Amino acid sequence: MAKTEPVTIANLDEHNRLAFERFLKFEHEMKASSKELNPSYRAPYQNLNPTPLGLCAFALTTFMASMYLAGATVLVTASLGVVMGPALCYGGLVQLLAGLLEFRNGNSLLGLIFSSYGGFWLSFASLNISAFSFLSGYSDSVALNNALGVFFLAWTIYTVLMLLAVLRTNFVTIGLFVFLIICFVLLTASKFLQADPNLQRAAGAFGILTAAIAWYSAIAHLLNSMDWFFKLPLFEVKWW
Repeated sequence: MAKTEPVTIANLDEHNRLAFERFLKFEHEMKASSKELNPSYRAPYQNLNPTPLGLCAFALTTFMASMYLAGATVLVTASLGVVMGPALCYGGLVQLLAGLLEFRNGNSLLGLIFSSYGGFWLSFASLNISAFSFLSGYSDSVALNNALGVFFLAWTIYTVLMLLAVLRTNFVTIGLFVFLIICFVLLTASKFLQADPNLQRAAGAFGILTAAIAWYSAIAHLLNSMDWFFKLPLFEVKWW
């Protein structure tokens, strides 16, 4: 029977290396056996489903801002101050977090979408919070409205590009981006026409529809990933 070489200072590193390799082999075998015994087994983080979170954060913040823009229950000229809290914390930070989790899951498209629109709400909130003083350098309302028009025009262009990227997903997502594009187009036109109230109301109306679609998509993704009583259709796009 072969004698085990005693552990000394000279061969301690080699002994630790072999022990670590045996541990990694054991861990790999345990994971493999878990997958064989439980076909639904997933590695850590793969059970995360941040899609409903990102959609809900986008939907709620869009709904609140659109209610103000449309003049529903509040005046069209009312301050957006109440919207800034959700825009910073929910539509901004929480949606950004959902986007980072999507990247962690390997979903680059949703990671890009949620992170970008989280950035939109963070930037939109920062423009409307007087403590940041980002808009203090504009001498008159004409220059300010034109600058905001450029801001919304940039997001309109970006949203059109995202619409092209989601054309092979499902019709609910496609409809969401179509209504969002219309909302941004109307907002852009409103600002370039010196805060035209009718265009602003129309933008708010389409924003409310966009929020409703986003909420439906969020609940559909949530229920469809659970063992729920029923599933909500997303109307997947089929290409032949």
